[in-house]
Formats: sequence, C-alpha cells, structure tokens
Amino acid sequence: MAHHKKLSSEERSVIAVLLQEGRSLRYIAGKLQRSVSSMSDEVRRNSTAGIYDAFAAHFQSGIRRWDANRKNPLKDQELQAYVRAQLKEGWSPEVIAGRLEDEQGAAIVSHETIYQWAYKEGLVEHLPRGKARRHRKRWRLKASRGAQGLGVVPRIEERPKAVPSRRRFGDWEGDSMLGRRQKGVIVSVQQERKSRYIVLTKCRDKSACQTTRAIVRRMNKVHTCLRRTLTLDRGTENAEYKAFGLPVFFCDPYSSWQKGSVENVIGLLRRYLPKGLDLATMTPKQLRTIQDRLNSRPRKILGFKTPAEVLSSHCKRLGVRIPT
Repeated sequence: MAHHKKLSSEERSVIAVLLQEGRSLRYIAGKLQRSVSSMSDEVRRNSTAGIYDAFAAHFQSGIRRWDANRKNPLKDQELQAYVRAQLKEGWSPEVIAGRLEDEQGAAIVSHETIYQWAYKEGLVEHLPRGKARRHRKRWRLKASRGAQGLGVVPRIEERPKAVPSRRRFGDWEGDSMLGRRQKGVIVSVQQERKSRYIVLTKCRDKSACQTTRAIVRRMNKVHTCLRRTLTLDRGTENAEYKAFGLPVFFCDPYSSWQKGSVENVIGLLRRYLPKGLDLATMTPKQLRTIQDRLNSRPRKILGFKTPAEVLSSHCKRLGVRIPT
C-alpha cells in the first residue's frame, strides 16, 4: 500500500484539512495510501510552531530538495564528465578529489561522493582494483619459496641515510612484473623514490642477462645527478648487479615490503597489464603509453602533484632532461 513518491501539493492540502479536523496520522495515512511513518515525518519536518500549513510545507520541501542538489557537486554535468574521464584513466576517487582541491584551492567534491556516484553510474570496474565495495585488506602468510641465493650482497641497511628518508632525488627501486603463467616476457620496472616517477622496459625473459641489459639501457638514459642508488629484491634475475652502473642494495629475504613504493606501482600496472596477459603482445609504444599515464597520475603522497610534475620541476632546476 505504501509508496515512496514525493508528496504532491494536493496531498499536503488533504493532510492540513484532516489535521484541522483532529484526525489521527494513521487515519490520514490510510486516506492517502501512505505509510504512517511518512505522515509522521512530513508533519514533524514541515510544521511551524505546531501548525501544519500545506502551502508552507510544499515550499519548504522544495527548498530542501534544491539545497540538496546544490550541495552535491556531481549534479554538475561538466564535473561528471571530468570524474568519469579520470576514473577511466585509472585515478582513484581520492586522487580525483585531491587533485581538484589542489587545482581549485578549495575542496570541490569528496572522494566518498565520487565512490557513491561511481556505484550508481555503473563505473565499478574503474574503481581501484575494480572492487564493488571497499574492504579492509586481509593479510595472509605466504608459503616459503625457498632460499634465493645471491651470496653476500650489499644490504638495505647499508644504504646512505638520505635514501630511506627520501630527502633527495636519484634513488631508485626496481622490480620485475611477470606475465602469463610467470614465464616468458617480463616488464622491468624502476621507480625514482622521491618523485615516484617510473620507467618501464620490456624484457625477453627473467634471466639475469636480460634484466641487466634492461636496467643498464634504462639507467644510461638517466642523468648522472639522478642516478645515485638502486634497491632490489634478491631474485636471481639481479645476480649481475655489479654491472648495473650504480650502487645496488638488496632487501632482506622475503621482505619485498622494504621497497613498497615499486610494489604499489606494480599493483597499479596490473590495471593495464592483468596477470593473464601475455606480455609478448605488448609493443614498446603501448608500454610507453602506460608509463606516461602512470607518471601523469596525481599521487596523494606528492600533495596530489603528478610524478612527472615533481621530477620535471627538479630536472628544470638542474638543467637536465627528464628520463624517458
């Protein structure tokens, strides 16, 4: 019997008349085929000094609806188009909201509003990790993979003190992203720690020879003032680290969290290069496009600046070219 359509001005006139006659809310609800709770809410919200006036009630209701729409910035078509486009670019709602605030100098829309709007608009697949709802991360212990023997190597604790503090530019983290069935072509990922700027290189396989070739080729394109240290895990693909051309330090065994920035980037990369994809199908041009997208993605840790903006500003001060 009950329904949820907005009350019309005629219905409010009926309510006013029946209330003057001393009718109960239950009686009025039955006459209008509305729920008793709806009648109670209507009279409570739209009465002034204990008197319910139909005209005033209808006017006040309209004002509240208008005010609610005005306060929701995503009613704006131009803003909707911007948010939709950035979600499809892989930006998270938090990044979108933060970037808008940075550009406009004031909060424009909250990330929670963007999440709710995205659910309603069917944009769930473009949300971080493509989840329909956000959940607290559940940590699970991984089974031991066996020893990774590289012998005695420079340990992460031996890095200069400026590296963990991110006080300077030129310190890098690296990792390898595996493709389908963890065989064949891989993508070598290096990230500059302070700016979070990344460079991607396609490798024929995960051998030490191919990894060395990829890292050397990439690092040779980086100006010496931006080539200070490189932090890696103890995978056997890094066995030839002495040939990389810069000081290399290694995480503790099974402690990839010690280079969490590049691990996070690989999570972002998976939006473009899912685990089932054969990386051999990726062209260098396609990989460069993904690299540019991630370097143009605002980061909360950077005050919602992009990695490209942060590193480019530093390179401009030094008079050197940004790595490509």
